[in-house]
Amino acid sequence: MSDFLVSKETVGETSVSYSTQAVGIEVQKVSAVETLDLTQLLIKCITEMLGMFIFIFLSLGGVQSALKTNANELSVNPTLAFIEIAMCFGFGLSAAIFFSYRISGGALNPAVNFGLFVAGVMDPITLAAYTIAQMAGASIACGIVSVVFPGDFKGANQIFAGTSVAQAFFLELILTAGLVLIVLFLAVEKSKITFYAPMVIGTYVFIAHLLAIPYTNTSINPARSFGASIASGIWNDHWLFWVAPLLGASLSGALYRFYKFAEYHTLNPGQDADH
Repeated sequence: MSDFLVSKETVGETSVSYSTQAVGIEVQKVSAVETLDLTQLLIKCITEMLGMFIFIFLSLGGVQSALKTNANELSVNPTLAFIEIAMCFGFGLSAAIFFSYRISGGALNPAVNFGLFVAGVMDPITLAAYTIAQMAGASIACGIVSVVFPGDFKGANQIFAGTSVAQAFFLELILTAGLVLIVLFLAVEKSKITFYAPMVIGTYVFIAHLLAIPYTNTSINPARSFGASIASGIWNDHWLFWVAPLLGASLSGALYRFYKFAEYHTLNPGQDADH
């Protein structure tokens, strides 16, 4: 920065007068950069909120629709309803990431934020700002779903009968760890297959819901759990849907650091080469 200023301001001025002027310009430039960063962060947060709204509205709207259209079969065979719900979550997330990833990165999940923070690729201010934005987007979406769709709001995360707290905890932890690991190595680490990230992440979320809906309604996203609890008033074991995903995300963030330290790209080289 200083070298650039010297080349632009030294003509016709003494070195003393230049130094005074250069300091002033430098301060102005830093101030402008700080303002720009705050503006960019605000835009990114708005995008995370909108992306979260899209994801949750499609997903929990899908819950309402699937439960209504399969009402007569739920007690006998709920499989079709579960598949419909899982598809809404998977494809809904993919659509929301496609919208947001070129603007904010498309994190759309406080657990993902935390995993990126532990991995060293997200700063604490962005972590906090994104989390607040995502909680707001999820809460607004759940509120609108509860009004727009007839019947009681469904889809709050809870531990269902026959599932212990420990089982629910480790189910959410493991599924979230897998999700964050995919985000880190497919979206954060750039390669020739990075453009597949939204669909692969959505596919993983689809599978995770097929696995966990009968036991916890599948969270793997604390903001989704928070919004659904606000809309439904169900707060039973709500802590689990924060602690387990965040712990799972932190494990993936630590594993990412290990692979980076081990220079994983040298272990199986040439994967992005033109063949």
